[in-house]
Amino acid sequence: MTGTPQIQERSESDTNAKWYTAAPGEWVESTLLDGAPLERIRLPDKKNAARTGIYYSGLLEVCQRATEGPVVAQLLTNMRPQALPWIEQLKAAGVASLYSVSQFPTWQQKPLKRIFRTRGYREVYNAFDALVTNSEAIERFLRDIGVTSRIEYIPNGVNLSRFHPPRSTQDIEARTELRAKLGIREGHKVIVAVGAVMPRKGQDKILAAWRRILPQLPNTDLLFVGPRSDTHDPKLKEFGQQIDRLIATSGAPEQVHFTGIVDDVDNYLRAADLLILASGREGTPNSVLEGMATGLPCLVTPFLGLSEGIGRPEEHYRLVDREEEAIAAALTEILQDASRGQSLAENGLRYAIEQVDQENTLDRYAALYDELAAQRSSASQRKRR
Repeated sequence: MTGTPQIQERSESDTNAKWYTAAPGEWVESTLLDGAPLERIRLPDKKNAARTGIYYSGLLEVCQRATEGPVVAQLLTNMRPQALPWIEQLKAAGVASLYSVSQFPTWQQKPLKRIFRTRGYREVYNAFDALVTNSEAIERFLRDIGVTSRIEYIPNGVNLSRFHPPRSTQDIEARTELRAKLGIREGHKVIVAVGAVMPRKGQDKILAAWRRILPQLPNTDLLFVGPRSDTHDPKLKEFGQQIDRLIATSGAPEQVHFTGIVDDVDNYLRAADLLILASGREGTPNSVLEGMATGLPCLVTPFLGLSEGIGRPEEHYRLVDREEEAIAAALTEILQDASRGQSLAENGLRYAIEQVDQENTLDRYAALYDELAAQRSSASQRKRR
């Protein structure tokens, strides 16, 4: 189950949904996500105690419905200390609780606030039966702040049957058709970035670097795959204006393409020649792993949370400073040096196949669910006795 997003987090399709005609606390029409039923509860727009209470009351309701076998609640929400009483209620109801820390947390720099935040998050994290992280850097951070709960490091998985290099006539035709649909001219190279358009993802830095390489590599397009948060979040108005200004004054605005939300990211990756991630904070970014699995050379800038989960820099991907000059130089190198680009692509593809097959990730999660459910069931039986 999930809740409705806040106004600044809504995508274009979210804004047009009928969710917001419901009153806070009401369930809206359920949908299917990869064949599984997804229930959604209407949440207040403001991030406050009421929003937290409605969300977790809904979660408790779902977890306590009659069902065969044990129940495991894996939370993917942005966890806050205010959730602690609800996590305790889940445990009291015999529900095994698991939290995925998939993104490096933001942390207060002021000493006093840092102390209180550390204490609050340590308590709520320790209330779970286990934590899962996809980044060894995040695991180290959790231990550093005093988390004693079980922590499982499970790398992100990639569906290799979906994300793969073009390997059939159908794949090649789809690539050609998609590039034509986007208005990408024949013979142009395409740099792709995947993720919502927002300051943290660094699309402004990518654009600034691309502008630098245009005089030398004029036949280069930019492809941004993901929702434009900058166009519907009032807080990102200035950032959105900066994005538009960078494009309008580039001399080649027709060579920048935005897709919005798409369901077939794999097709857009196969339509590209190079993937870039210029984010400031991540866990283990699946966009990079999916780019590798698609056979793209990948360019990454250092981010908070960078770990071994995406392989080794300079072997499986190119790592450069998060500055436009450095990014521009690396883009030029990869696009002009065919052997360098091919080496990164081949090594990255090999890493994805050998290390991040989604089937292995799913097996590890399934085993963890079984183990936690059995432990919680035994604990509940002992308590009843």
